Amino acid sequence: MKTTLRTKFILPLYLVAGLTLAGCHSKNSSYQGPITKPNTVETAAKTPGGVSDPKVNILFVVDNSGSMKRYQEKLSRNMKLFADQFFSNPRIDYKIGVVPVYDSKYLNDKTVYPKNGVRKMNPLGELVKLKGLDPAADQNQVYITRQTKNAKEVLQATVAIGVQWGPEAEESYSPVIAVMDPKINAEKNQNFYDPEAYLAIIFLTDADDVTPSLSADEFYSKLYAAKGNKSSKILIAAALPNIRNRSSECTTDGRGPVQSFPKLLARSGGIFADLCSKNFGNHLASFAKKLAERVASQKIKLGFTPDIDSLEVTYGTETSLPQDRVIIPRGPDGYTFDVENNIVIISSELNIERVENGQIFVKGVEADLANLQDGRTQQEE
Repeated sequence: MKTTLRTKFILPLYLVAGLTLAGCHSKNSSYQGPITKPNTVETAAKTPGGVSDPKVNILFVVDNSGSMKRYQEKLSRNMKLFADQFFSNPRIDYKIGVVPVYDSKYLNDKTVYPKNGVRKMNPLGELVKLKGLDPAADQNQVYITRQTKNAKEVLQATVAIGVQWGPEAEESYSPVIAVMDPKINAEKNQNFYDPEAYLAIIFLTDADDVTPSLSADEFYSKLYAAKGNKSSKILIAAALPNIRNRSSECTTDGRGPVQSFPKLLARSGGIFADLCSKNFGNHLASFAKKLAERVASQKIKLGFTPDIDSLEVTYGTETSLPQDRVIIPRGPDGYTFDVENNIVIISSELNIERVENGQIFVKGVEADLANLQDGRTQQEE
């Protein structure tokens, strides 16, 4: 269902709960205390995370060693399928960046090789500049946002970062840890990383990770800790050649990703996107769909126990009149209510036009649990 609004952006999300205390009547009321008269209270509190739109950082970790040219091109060609799935949800507030792999083993190798010269290395954890930006845009930007014009085309161009003579002992994990570092984040990456946001990582490589002193389990544990021990906030995919495919079109660097990446995908529940498969693009699209569904579904914890039938969930600005707000319907395309945990769940399928300074409002009558347990349903006269 698509619902139109009058304006265009969505910012911090607040929960507004109108609470009305209801009394009731019982045949045994002479043995019970007096029923409290209704008292309408309105409160406002920030929801967990303090924002209206769900946020996600999407990080592509791209191997730019000499063997990766055709794999980068394949990723780039198929990014449209990823983008079509992910960008279709207008509510997700995303930052998308690309970082090269790292090589600490040969970082200081100054040997001049007869064929290739001196190795060229990228700094650890620094996002590459975006490609294909609008000429009027700042050309120094390092990540895509909802404000980026032609975001699909920019993403498609940027993931093909090019190859170079340099990385040989490829580290895919260490750049991710570096991207999360507060100093690098602020000084080099224009505050790409948001500790409160979801984190989605897509690896592209034909080699296994060899980050020193960091196993797949240890790497995932660092991500898990960084996200407040919430595995739901971490999504991982790896675009890798199938090591069982020995064709000339499915080459690997050395033995390929034989240990570390399989362990990481098993630990994280991640998606393996087979670079040698004709369905590679569909694998990317599946990950994008999973990502959008995970991020866009929001849970709003209520500070009161509502009478379920009285719940009203609406969308508008803080200054809008209640009658001018858009009603979010109850159901699979709107919201559902988790009675056991007292949570309003906004569906990932909710399709609404963003409104500037928009908020989601939840209003309801507080259930008088004591009176309900006593069987009293009407107020005493």
